[in-house]
Amino acid sequence: MDINMKKEKKNKNLDRVLSQLEKNYAVQKGSDIIIEPKIRTGIYPLDYVFDGGISQIVGGHIIEFFGGESSGKTTFAKLVIKKYQELGKVCAFINAENSYDPNWASVLGVDNEKIIIVKPTNLTLEQTGDLIIDLIGKVDLIVVDSISAIVAEEELGTSLSDKAYAPQAKVNSPMCRKINERRSRSNTTIIFINQLREKVGQRYGNPETTSGGRALKHLYDTRIRFRPGKPITHGSGEKLETIGFIIQLWAKKNKKGKPLRKAEINFYLDGTLENQICLFFSAIKYGVIQLSGKTYTYKDKKVVGKDNLLNVLI
Repeated sequence: MDINMKKEKKNKNLDRVLSQLEKNYAVQKGSDIIIEPKIRTGIYPLDYVFDGGISQIVGGHIIEFFGGESSGKTTFAKLVIKKYQELGKVCAFINAENSYDPNWASVLGVDNEKIIIVKPTNLTLEQTGDLIIDLIGKVDLIVVDSISAIVAEEELGTSLSDKAYAPQAKVNSPMCRKINERRSRSNTTIIFINQLREKVGQRYGNPETTSGGRALKHLYDTRIRFRPGKPITHGSGEKLETIGFIIQLWAKKNKKGKPLRKAEINFYLDGTLENQICLFFSAIKYGVIQLSGKTYTYKDKKVVGKDNLLNVLI
């Protein structure tokens, strides 16, 4: 029997097995999965660490933005909301930290008339989980800011001296299972914003971790670490002022594309980003622009110095 006949026989066997299973189970060939285009946020470094954008395959895309305070997590989540709104999609923002400022959101481009704001002041973690599950399939994007700020029922009505062991993790485990079941029938995107904690007593390795337990880490398709880098300043002497800072992005986990990608972007305090600089460095990295010493070559142009080249290109 030649190789082609063997392959044909295996394909017939596969089709027969699929025919038997699809009557009772949701089975299909991998090649039959419909791949929808990814949503590009328009923030080039973010799209790069996502490996092309946010996945729209059925099952949705569950994302964690995590990092220290003032690292850009919530701001970038709002910029994603802006993009979804431009595409006519429905967005919901669970305002657990009471930090949603409509004026700042408007500066970033969010349409406050077309966003659902949930203020879970009286909602426990259990009730918030039920709300998220109910929203899946009804809206296109859910942002939870932040999952670590929501109180579990076990913590309510207790004194600070009453110790509760991992109350959030105990709730998150069944919540993650229910979210995973519900997401299989939709392509809703969920962004969980999370804070950094330190592992008590750890003497070696990185002591940083995120709150909420291991179940959440397994639920996330993509985990992006936000870290503030060098400040961007203007002026000198007494007139020196900080006008922005560099935000470093790292896809610590990515099941929807290539993981461990890193990038950075200039973010200004007026809410603007400098995408052109990111394209410039990417062009050098991938050989579109040649660099020799301080001389840059692009097509028929040769320029000495980065700033001079940017003036030519932009």
